[in-house]
Amino acid sequence: MVYFRNEVKIVSVFSDYVQSEADRKNKTKKEWLLDIAKNADKCLLATHIGRFTNPDVTVNWQADIKDKPAEGYVSTSSVSCNNDVFVAANYLATASLLQQKLEDGKTVYEHLQADDDYLKQDIADIGVDYVAVRNALLEVKTHEKPTATDTRLKQVYFPVGDGYHLLTVLPPSSLMQEVRLRIRAMEDNARQACDKKSEKYGNVHERIYNLTQMKFGGTKPQNISFNNNRLGGRCYMLPSLPPTVVGRSIAYPRKDFFRDTLRLGDFRYLFLQLHSCYIDKRNNLVIRQKIRGVEQTIMDRVMQSVYVLRQKDCGWSDSRSLGKAQTIWLDDKYKKERHEEDSWQSDVVKDFLAWLMSTYEWILKRDKILLGDGELKALSREIYVLVKEDLQKQW
Repeated sequence: MVYFRNEVKIVSVFSDYVQSEADRKNKTKKEWLLDIAKNADKCLLATHIGRFTNPDVTVNWQADIKDKPAEGYVSTSSVSCNNDVFVAANYLATASLLQQKLEDGKTVYEHLQADDDYLKQDIADIGVDYVAVRNALLEVKTHEKPTATDTRLKQVYFPVGDGYHLLTVLPPSSLMQEVRLRIRAMEDNARQACDKKSEKYGNVHERIYNLTQMKFGGTKPQNISFNNNRLGGRCYMLPSLPPTVVGRSIAYPRKDFFRDTLRLGDFRYLFLQLHSCYIDKRNNLVIRQKIRGVEQTIMDRVMQSVYVLRQKDCGWSDSRSLGKAQTIWLDDKYKKERHEEDSWQSDVVKDFLAWLMSTYEWILKRDKILLGDGELKALSREIYVLVKEDLQKQW
């Protein structure tokens, strides 16, 4: 894909990649591409590669990621991740070409599979036959199911019915590499958010702590898989430990639940995240859904304190100066009135909305964005729905 604009020659990612690799091997582009293409049958696409357990294991498997499961579990089939390539070290160049991402974010292999026009001109400009090169590169093996396990792989007894099945555990290479890439992206965002010279300075960012880094392949990560070599053999293991729960006492509200009980520090990062959505100039469905999502998270966090107060001894509000609406809402002594009366709901919604706006303004100060009447009405409706749904859960 070579074209001219204002006499400037623009070279595609594919052409530039082939040129740089051919120069490195002191070959012409045609010679290099033909040599690479003929080795595609030595490569095997896989999502699970046994070499991560033992470098001598050749058992691999490719999960079917077309039909994503409905359940909310993290798995290779439910996460958007690329296939890895099981390949001998001397054929890594072929795997690298197949996995090379082009201008549209798709790989060379994906375009060859689709047989679209994206690469036809580039390959023709090199002086080779597109059909012949495509057929050679698509000789890469896929969906090769193992017929037997390997004693060097880890195995577990899994309870099934009244007995057990002996299962072989294959390392999820694609998933491990995707975790590594996402953590690196998070670290880069955090680093820029803390760099005063960066345009992203001060942005809301996230970090994952207590990570364990593992290295596969030692000084020769290329002996494990293509993706392992690409990332220097390093993968992150997320902590898998029971949470440390620290008991915290909740402050009984004296006059107002929102001002007396809720700790603003518990909500600061959420309001900063909400502000970043408010100032986003893109007014599209994704941004609006993100705003609703953050607002819902804040309201859910508030409701956690509501539920804690309801678990206290009935009548705890009698010695305090709460208004009638919040007393009915928070104290289970008045649970019957909570369901039989409606007048208290509008007052709670009003107090809830006032707290949201005042907290946002206090945290953002001069940087705050003033919401219009339409946005305030929409937020008020969200709170009203939350209160109604809470009543239905209790009934």
